[in-house]
Amino acid sequence: MKQYQLLIASLLCIIIVALAPIKTEANTIISVDGIKVNNTKGTNQTQPITNSPITLNGPAGEVTFYYELVADAKGQESKIVLNTENSELLIAPSSLSVSIDNKMVKSIAINGDKPVREMTVPIKGDALKEGVHAVTVKYYGVLKEGICVKQGTSANWLTLNINSYYQLNGLVKKSDVSLGEYPTKFVGTEEQPVYIVIPDKASTSSLNSALQMTSFLTNQSGRKNTVQIIRESKIKELNQNVVFIGVPSEFSNSNIKKLWQDANVKQTANALNLSIRTLKQGQKETSAMFVTANKAADLEDRMAILTNPQFSKQLSGLDLSIKDIPKQLKLTQNGSVTLEQFGAENITLDSQSTNSAHYYYYVSADTQLNKAFTLNLKLKKSESITSIKEQTELDTSTNMELIVNVNNIPHSVNLRTLADSKDGIYNVSVPIDAKAIRDNRLIDLQFQTTGLGVNNPCKETDEKRWIYIDKDSSFTFPIIQNTNEQKRITFAAFPYPFVSKEGMTVVVLPKKADVSDGQLLKLYSAILQGVQQPTIQLKTAEQVTANDVEKANVIFIGGPNEQPLLQKKATDLIVSYNGNKAVLSDEGFVSETAQQFSWIQNNPWSKGNNSILVIDHQGSTLDYMENNFLEEIINSDELATVVVQSSDKQFFTNAEYVKTNKQLSIDSKNGNSNNSISKWWIVGFAGLLLLIGLLIFRVKRRKYKKLR
Repeated sequence: MKQYQLLIASLLCIIIVALAPIKTEANTIISVDGIKVNNTKGTNQTQPITNSPITLNGPAGEVTFYYELVADAKGQESKIVLNTENSELLIAPSSLSVSIDNKMVKSIAINGDKPVREMTVPIKGDALKEGVHAVTVKYYGVLKEGICVKQGTSANWLTLNINSYYQLNGLVKKSDVSLGEYPTKFVGTEEQPVYIVIPDKASTSSLNSALQMTSFLTNQSGRKNTVQIIRESKIKELNQNVVFIGVPSEFSNSNIKKLWQDANVKQTANALNLSIRTLKQGQKETSAMFVTANKAADLEDRMAILTNPQFSKQLSGLDLSIKDIPKQLKLTQNGSVTLEQFGAENITLDSQSTNSAHYYYYVSADTQLNKAFTLNLKLKKSESITSIKEQTELDTSTNMELIVNVNNIPHSVNLRTLADSKDGIYNVSVPIDAKAIRDNRLIDLQFQTTGLGVNNPCKETDEKRWIYIDKDSSFTFPIIQNTNEQKRITFAAFPYPFVSKEGMTVVVLPKKADVSDGQLLKLYSAILQGVQQPTIQLKTAEQVTANDVEKANVIFIGGPNEQPLLQKKATDLIVSYNGNKAVLSDEGFVSETAQQFSWIQNNPWSKGNNSILVIDHQGSTLDYMENNFLEEIINSDELATVVVQSSDKQFFTNAEYVKTNKQLSIDSKNGNSNNSISKWWIVGFAGLLLLIGLLIFRVKRRKYKKLR
């Protein structure tokens, strides 16, 4: 009997253990309450074809995109809708055709009389079966009737707009978002931006982290307002993926606090903690990224992991804690910068893709301005570009050219003259105009090609000419050997030196007034362009100390009345104050009409080459950084140290004053130099007379001795 009792007791223990809850990893799907989720990943919903317009150039162009079904689709609602815009010069037989899995489905005639149109393509048969399907859109454009008429001009084009979509009455394969999809999956559109959600009362460290991340993601899209900062109490609905950033204890909204709790983000001390979760509401869902740390300072210190492509492309998985801050590679080595450091991968251009993307880079502080520099290209090309057969068959006036645009200044490479390749690689040195580097040290780089398409309408060919640009191609910049050669900083240089990797950038908020997140983001976006990201600290006027700014480039929002640190250096500022008002008349402005103003000067706390920028206001305006004023500062190319915006939004600078004083300084220097030279001439002449006198004295003395 005891044996049976022991057996039953053992079975009960096993059942209890089996039924006990097992501790598992954090649940990756979270139910959302209090916030409306509009983003859809499921069935019978429209899915965008592209998040940016696609232009097809005539006479013939095409583009292919893909969709995947996890099961056979059913019903009659599956379709592709193309919203297009085309040149008004098109005539018959111009056409637009769509094929699915290499099977032609539909073609329509297009012309210039109706440049905007919507084309609906039903999806039927095998195109609704489980698996991956390819959709190819082909454009054929005609501008003029006749035999052997050239159609390949800049007026022959069709654009596939971003409101094109496909609708499938079946389960579309949902691409599970992971940290490896960052930053791609967290860049929205202007119509449906990605939100970066921060606490209503975020610490300066959390706000600084969010501003840097938002600027980085915005730069990935190349368009404004695709990523926006929003305070937790303002978020009502989600139309896109979302990022929650900050220390969980800083959040106060009950709905957001519940999301943090349900997300169960792993909290490792002294680390950046990242998690991806799916937010679900009925049939609708979206992806959320949680970015946090135990302390806001730990979060701020490790933001380069999310804003430096060197690190961000290494992210993976759904949960990740990063303790050690990786060492950032020095991008500029002896004045040399590769295209990869510009953010470019290997680039292939051909008859269909004639333009590359734009790539941006800020050259270092020790780069010598106004001197020519060199782009060392490593190229591959199709053999047909310079073949003897092609040169005889084509018009000799046909050129094949690679155009290197550096800050919109074109530089040409004749592809027909490439020679002396090594292992198929052609090394070409392209001298770059000295005027291409502006005072702000930003390089905007783009590659274009001409002549790769066979522009002979009487010759049909399937030849595809191409040029390949290796990402190891590099710029070589002249380096300043003497730091005294560096020019005085003006607004023409902005955002340099605040983008310089050589020093910390500190942004100081005013003591009393609030600065909107949008205005701060605009300022950060101006600083955080290009691949390299300077280290930025955000502090309040109460927090900042002289030690913080001693070796930094500093942006003060608010003048001495709002910045105690500036008040202590009032006598060293180039703009003086009389009470609460700036004395702008000393710089040639009418003080009474000035509303917003700013100046740039040497950092009075620094013994080096650091600078400060002060942005202030007076009068009725409450904004320190009104949008138009910020735009003028960012885009100014004048050699000015003080800029003013009047009450009627007119923009003035002291560029003439700076130019005049600079010339007076040069004249004074030359005058001093001439005076110095004159003095040496007098001393030299006097010395010569003395020497002649001594010689005469010695000669006479010898004669006198001989006579004796």
